[in-house]
Amino acid sequence: MRLASSLMITALFIYNRCHMACYWKNYQHNTITLVAGLTMLLAACSPAAPTVSAQTEPTGQPTFTQAVATQTLTAVEITSTGQPVPTIGSQTTPTIVPPAADRQPPEDWQNWPVIPVVSARSRQIYEAGLAAGTDPTRFSKVGDCQAIKNVLLGMYDKPSGYTLRENADALNETIRQFAGSFDRDGEAVQGGFNAASELTPLMSNPEVCEPGETPLECEIRVHNPSILIVSLEVWWNGRSPDVYEKNMRQIIEYAISKGILPILSTKADNVEGDNSINLVTAKLAYEYDIPLWNWWKAAQALPNHGLDPNRPDGFHISQEFAWPERSFTALQALDAVWRGVRGEATAAAKPTETPETPKEFNPLQSTAASTEITPVETTPACSDQPAGDGVCPMPSEKSTQSSTGILTIKPVEAQILSDPSGFVLLSTARRGSKGITPLGVYLINPVNGTSFQILPEGVSLQAVSPDARQILFSRGQNLFTASLDGSDQPVLISNRFSDRGGTSAAWMADGKSVTFLAEQDGDRLLVLYAMDGSAAWKRLSPIGVTPVAIYPFRETGRIYWSAGTCPASGSCTSTNVMVSGLDGSSAEYLPKAVKAGFSSDGRWMAYEDQAGSEKSQLTLATVDLSAKRPQENIGDQILDFSWSPDGTRLSLLSLQRSDYSGQWLDIRNLVISTQDMGTKILPTTSGMNPRAIWSADGRSLLLTGTQQSDTGFSIHLNVMDTTSGTVRDLTPAAALADKEFIYTTRIDWVKPAP
Repeated sequence: MRLASSLMITALFIYNRCHMACYWKNYQHNTITLVAGLTMLLAACSPAAPTVSAQTEPTGQPTFTQAVATQTLTAVEITSTGQPVPTIGSQTTPTIVPPAADRQPPEDWQNWPVIPVVSARSRQIYEAGLAAGTDPTRFSKVGDCQAIKNVLLGMYDKPSGYTLRENADALNETIRQFAGSFDRDGEAVQGGFNAASELTPLMSNPEVCEPGETPLECEIRVHNPSILIVSLEVWWNGRSPDVYEKNMRQIIEYAISKGILPILSTKADNVEGDNSINLVTAKLAYEYDIPLWNWWKAAQALPNHGLDPNRPDGFHISQEFAWPERSFTALQALDAVWRGVRGEATAAAKPTETPETPKEFNPLQSTAASTEITPVETTPACSDQPAGDGVCPMPSEKSTQSSTGILTIKPVEAQILSDPSGFVLLSTARRGSKGITPLGVYLINPVNGTSFQILPEGVSLQAVSPDARQILFSRGQNLFTASLDGSDQPVLISNRFSDRGGTSAAWMADGKSVTFLAEQDGDRLLVLYAMDGSAAWKRLSPIGVTPVAIYPFRETGRIYWSAGTCPASGSCTSTNVMVSGLDGSSAEYLPKAVKAGFSSDGRWMAYEDQAGSEKSQLTLATVDLSAKRPQENIGDQILDFSWSPDGTRLSLLSLQRSDYSGQWLDIRNLVISTQDMGTKILPTTSGMNPRAIWSADGRSLLLTGTQQSDTGFSIHLNVMDTTSGTVRDLTPAAALADKEFIYTTRIDWVKPAP
């Protein structure tokens, strides 16, 4: 019953979003969408994010605390998950400015002006957001397929793509102010969403969004807008306006809680027959006292009221007349709101960016980079410092502390370390109302799924040594090494560690040194450290180049890594792959690759390249780049890939996306052979944040993913035989679950220790 319920909810999400017949394509994929939707269902789609939950049915769903005109900016709550939405961190709760007494009632929405008048409450929301760090030069869109950049506003980032109308030159200031925000779909539009889709992690772009993050949350984190245009016009066949209203409330409240001013929009069509969606939209704008861009009224003067006469659905607007008019009135609305909320103190000109001069690096030649990093500071005794610093325990670390209070690892028995099946090590994290919390490191028996925790909450696994006897793990910026058998205490090797989300630390092939990402005095760098302390710390990355991920390689004399950018808020983005010698010299290896992985025999590598395409592109190549084998028909979005222990096969997880609706259809589970470049399709994996890990003997894959149940979230673990496709479920025995969204941060199937 629980699975059936999850299937039904996910099917509704998939059907509702795919039901949006996008403007230029013919509807050709009903069958594949439903079939793929059910496939994805078995992957345990989540109908709710940890802090924002979508309503898909009018009954049997959580209740919501509705906003009222008297609520305060810092007290907005959505109680469907029992957790508050993140709010603006202010010590003083501002008094909400009351609305004007002469406002038009929402029932008279058809006579509301096309261009909104900004209220004092709207200015209050906007100013609170600026104080919290929103960007006054950015806006975002939350919308369906008629909100994509080609249809709505994208032209204004292309000077040759538009001509402003007579007496509209003042709009140029707004175009300059928000340059860069017009010609982007963003994570809350992609190919088009409905209101429920904005609130489920299932619809998020896995390459950009964090595990468990909804499209709405993702877009706000990534783009940091100060204004949010909400244009969710699509009618859900068989759904009520009440469900639409509840989901819209969550979108509005989440935006306001972040200090982002929403601009709501009416729609041109009336496919529901009673204009109830527009009435609901007007009521919400009235209740929250936020701007309404009345596109419906502007469309009335257009031929066929702006609707496409050649489309029988009565929903799509005409490309010839409505597209340009809608973009122009949207620009006018943005202009009016921006001018209405800004003051002399808040008006901000678009900053002028000075491009950096590209640095030239000769292959494996010495660079100007410093070769040393300052050693870590001496860690004081636990009695001399607060808990949580250095190697002193956090309050929650009871199960893995010795009587002296020092952080310890729970010893792993010798028979487990040497078992022919190997063993699984993984760390998990919780994403909830308080942010991301590491939940510790676990050891799992791959035969029966039994598990036990070897390191406590607050700790994350980073790497396993080549001899399978030691691990690197982190707690905050502290990076430790420890023996799995518990023969020694964890040793702090750096307190400047920087976890970027990918592989941030790795052993060199000989096991004598480690390399990791560090941060010192605002400088991000790649560091080499000899485990026996026989050599000085060495910086491997050139000054001015930001390392974001490490790719272990079998040869000790080289290290491969990704360079990229790491914004103040948001995930790091890779731009190219570099190679460094142990003397600190560096060179660009793959100019446009965003990820790479090397086979254990040192012959092959796989790299992901997105140059000039919205789809992920995977290439298998020899390490010397003398032979390259681009892979076709692998899916649209690469989620994960890894090499088999013998280096002859590559496991690949990818997402298939509909060209028609932009909908993610299903997860593909592939194995590619380097011997004949043949591709084998295996049964799909399950859940959100999916991973595929090779067994120690290379005969099986461990498939993981997060699924939701009535009581919360759990990490599902399934061992799949790569020859027969048969699956063993380890989930019940492993019992990795939490009330909030939980996921794996790193997982390794470790070979038996010698």
